[in-house]
Amino acid sequence: MRLDHTSLREQLVHPRENIYFALVLLFGILTYIFFVFSIIGIFIIGALILVSFFLHGLMVAGIRRNGVKLGERQFPELYAKATQVSQDMGLTSVPDIYVVESEGILNAFATRFFRKNMVVLYSEIFELIERNAEKEVLFVLAHEFAHLKRKHVLISFLLLPAMWVPFIGNAYLRACEYTCDRYAAYYVQSLEASKNALTILAIGKEMYHKVDHEVYMEQIESEFGFFAWLNERLSTHPHLPKRLYALSQFFTEEPVTNLKEPTKKILPGLSIVFLLSILLVVGGWLGFKALDKLDLLSNLEDEFAPASPLMKAASENDTEQIEILIADGANINEQDDEGSTALDWAIFNGHYEAFALLLEKGADPNTVDTYGTTPLMNAVFNENVQMVEVLLEHGANPTIKDTEGYTAHDYAKDYDNTEIMKLLQNK
Repeated sequence: MRLDHTSLREQLVHPRENIYFALVLLFGILTYIFFVFSIIGIFIIGALILVSFFLHGLMVAGIRRNGVKLGERQFPELYAKATQVSQDMGLTSVPDIYVVESEGILNAFATRFFRKNMVVLYSEIFELIERNAEKEVLFVLAHEFAHLKRKHVLISFLLLPAMWVPFIGNAYLRACEYTCDRYAAYYVQSLEASKNALTILAIGKEMYHKVDHEVYMEQIESEFGFFAWLNERLSTHPHLPKRLYALSQFFTEEPVTNLKEPTKKILPGLSIVFLLSILLVVGGWLGFKALDKLDLLSNLEDEFAPASPLMKAASENDTEQIEILIADGANINEQDDEGSTALDWAIFNGHYEAFALLLEKGADPNTVDTYGTTPLMNAVFNENVQMVEVLLEHGANPTIKDTEGYTAHDYAKDYDNTEIMKLLQNK
């Protein structure tokens, strides 16, 4: 053991933490600069800050009111030891420590609100003090103190953009966990208790003392593969056997059995995933082209398209084509499968020029579709006052009822459109 070496304290920060910190910091700064030069981006940043602050405040308030706060009169012995650890670690003040009921979950976390540091300990871990595992509890507390000491909580918002990038953000967070494990083991002065605490997270507080740490760490080499590798890369925490092994390597003077995760299955797995992704993209593109070639997509579009060329021209406000089709003898009052005419299609789409031209050419303003709906009712549905007025001028009958027994006036009343109601009342 070499927990008491002074020079060791200067090596507690895991080397990868600083490397990944530089990467995520650079990405975060560039992202925020990009947002600042965008008006929308400024609002996005502001909204994120306000929403995060509000939700975080609600969470902290619930913990402060409902959690049991450790102090000189509340679990004073553990609090005194936690105070000593925080002072040894160099924290300017002892973080507020709260214990909350956890419904069987083994966890703890550090947070900060209004310049106040807090550590929240879940009851399942806190109860270990009744099982002669006080140092294991202190390790968990010291681990969270280390997050505050290293300002991981304070800079989390600055690093938020990097969390959107696969692997990079999580790699930084995993390195932070290794650092905090080192800090906790060093300041608690017990490698065995530190390894026990991590083992508790793996198997629980009942059987952890029966776990053979050496055999457990060997799972690094025996339990491996592409999905095991990917699972860790997508996680904010290193796998637990690796955390135990990292502590053993760092704090044990005698040689530790070299354990290395086999990588022979990772590259083939990555290759397979890459090829499958390409096949999915290419297959989707070919399938789309095949459907298009078979006219299945166009048939689907045709199902919702106007039934006649005149209706199509009306739906597109193509007055020139309407003139040509009518001159060529097109039936101006032809109805589609649902009984809609070209005049209805012009009204549906709000095309006044096509609408007015069709009425001028003799379109019937009183046709009724399969639902008993008239062009006048359709104009009311669109709340198009001008079309309602013109239809009435061309003889539209406002007293016609649809299959539901409603008139155009009834619908105008439902829409609370007083202007249209007045027009219909005068007829």
